[in-house]
Amino acid sequence: MSVNEIYAIIMVVALLGGVIIGFPVAFVMAGLGLFFGTLVGGIDLASYQATLNTYGVMSGWSLLAIPLFVYMGVVLEKAQIADKLYLGLYLLLGPLRGGLAIATMLIATLFAACTGIAGASVIAIGLIALPSMLTYGYDRRMASGVICAGGGLGVIIPPSIMLILYGPVAGVSISMLFIAAILPGLLMASFYILYIGGRCFLNPKFGPAITPEEAAKYSRKDVFKILLFSGVPPIGIIICVLGSIFFGLAAPTEAAALGGLGALFIAAIYGKLNIRMFLDSGYSALKISTFIMWLVLGAKFFMTTFNKLGGGNLIYDLLMSLNTGPTVLLLIMLLIIFILGMFMDWIGILLVVIPIFIPIVKTMGWDQIWFAMMFCITLQISYITPPFAYSIFYLKGIAPPEVSLVDIYRGCVPFIVIQFFVLIILFFWPDLALYLPQASMVAQ
Repeated sequence: MSVNEIYAIIMVVALLGGVIIGFPVAFVMAGLGLFFGTLVGGIDLASYQATLNTYGVMSGWSLLAIPLFVYMGVVLEKAQIADKLYLGLYLLLGPLRGGLAIATMLIATLFAACTGIAGASVIAIGLIALPSMLTYGYDRRMASGVICAGGGLGVIIPPSIMLILYGPVAGVSISMLFIAAILPGLLMASFYILYIGGRCFLNPKFGPAITPEEAAKYSRKDVFKILLFSGVPPIGIIICVLGSIFFGLAAPTEAAALGGLGALFIAAIYGKLNIRMFLDSGYSALKISTFIMWLVLGAKFFMTTFNKLGGGNLIYDLLMSLNTGPTVLLLIMLLIIFILGMFMDWIGILLVVIPIFIPIVKTMGWDQIWFAMMFCITLQISYITPPFAYSIFYLKGIAPPEVSLVDIYRGCVPFIVIQFFVLIILFFWPDLALYLPQASMVAQ
């Protein structure tokens, strides 16, 4: 093993150590990249490479979709579409056992298609739904699991920010990734709803129906008006955005711009659009987008130096030298992603791991879109897997004191099982991810 390869291993160990200690991932990756780049090539070469990386990241056309989709999600959140739609679905499904939890999952699915970020969905849905479910006697574990799992759908359901970053790194069309993620995401949401309905039907203590007196406060006509007014506009904008991508009418960046404009229009319809809201939305979107771009830039610094040291080839040779079949090799790769997902932010994992894994994917002859879905679902599972899980800690930060961390952990377990089940289905039935991209190419 050469000195450069030893440096590459030290970089990985230092990265994991820095993240576990609590240092910001973006600055750890950037610092390691610059330090070892200077150590090996000198300050002039390292600074020149850093300049090229910065320009390449900040001028990337495909990454322009990130702030646009983030802006769309922020505007829709501040327009309080989830509040109104939740009330309508609550009145419609509340009389059913588990109806409030099912309504929460439906809202989470729609919100995932609006925001594209798991953390934002968990916090927004948690603030709205958790107090309501607890008030009506829902089991704390059930309520917590529904919110964490539903919020995590933002990782897989387009317009997922994860897919926007995955495409350029892996050299795969973002449009095809969006289209491929629709069926796996909806299948997962459907299984969630089936589990909630079945569990609460068998044991009403987990999700009791609301009382007839509560349901009688609104007529069916009122419920219909609420659902029509609060549901049609956001669903319409999602159909327009994803439909324009599916039929080849717009690239993701143009579709994101259309979505942002549509979100402002919806905010105006709801009477929420004003100067204060306009400025707050821009500021919030700027903070989120800047955070993401710093992570992208830090990972770029890290991977440039890591690959120059031969780290990528070292890991590639190590994995390919294993005396295993393709299935076991795939499981090892997914296991690495899963374990990293419990310690690191998904952006860092994606930008560090994918450049190493893609050559293996090509060598093994796996479909890249199919592997992308396997990757994203595995990373989504790690989001709610104890002991380290971002979604769980997001929810704990906004949950009432009576909801303990153990309650959230236990509530997530059934949904983790469902996620693994969907991953297994996707492994044995790749057409679940490949059918719509093929249909899209025919439609175009």
